[in-house]
Amino acid sequence: MKSLLLALLLAAPTLPPVSVTLPDDDAIFAGPDADLLNANCTACHSSEMVLTQPLMTEQAWAASVAKMRTIYKAPIEDADAAALPAALARAQRR
Repeated sequence: MKSLLLALLLAAPTLPPVSVTLPDDDAIFAGPDADLLNANCTACHSSEMVLTQPLMTEQAWAASVAKMRTIYKAPIEDADAAALPAALARAQRR
């Protein structure tokens, strides 16, 4: 059995290496909403990770912020939660 497995592994084609560029973990938000976004988002996400998401509406961002607060228990204050969807939508359009 071991010989068969070894023969199969040796006969298997090798895959070429793949290069993947990950978002910069140290990147922060810039612009008019930077303080709000950096205070509430970058504890868990890089700004690049957030900004490379598919284009989302303010309503979609509101659902995402609600999920972060309820499911993942993100410590986002009510006033910030109300302001974040518009700020995220604006940041994505820049």
